Amino acid sequence: MAFPRTERLTKWVVAGPPTVFLFAVFLLPSLIMAAASLRYPGEFGGLAPLARAGEEAGLTIENYAVFFGDWIYAEIFAKSLGIAALTTFVCLVMAYPLALLIARSPKKRRDFMVLLVILPFASNFLVRVYAWMIILGPLDLLFSRFAVIVGMVYAHLPFMILPLYTNLE
Repeated sequence: MAFPRTERLTKWVVAGPPTVFLFAVFLLPSLIMAAASLRYPGEFGGLAPLARAGEEAGLTIENYAVFFGDWIYAEIFAKSLGIAALTTFVCLVMAYPLALLIARSPKKRRDFMVLLVILPFASNFLVRVYAWMIILGPLDLLFSRFAVIVGMVYAHLPFMILPLYTNLE
């Protein structure tokens, strides 16, 4: 016969660390950003102090009025969502067959293939991005939407391959 008090303690011990992690990594930064969005802008891109003698102190909804009052922000937001959706789709189309190939390969080859997927993480991200800038620069594609998609897919493809591989294994 199980003891109710022991069961409750076990539930808290098991659920406690993930709950603290979710709060510290997701909820707390989101609350900080929401609070910062209600403050006046300060000098050089910072935030103005909450208590200061002068007009621009305290909290305001002016930032939201500007954001929702101009269509350019909605257009930028829609373009960003479109690029994110296209990047996700291209990553999925490229990652699934590769993850399936890795999962169905013999153990000796599988380890080498996983190493090839994670190998770019051994070098600095900025160095890799500058390499892409050099590659796309001679082709006059550097500041195009295509270049943005290529860079985003390159940066996020390993993050799509590895979870798919572990689920297919």
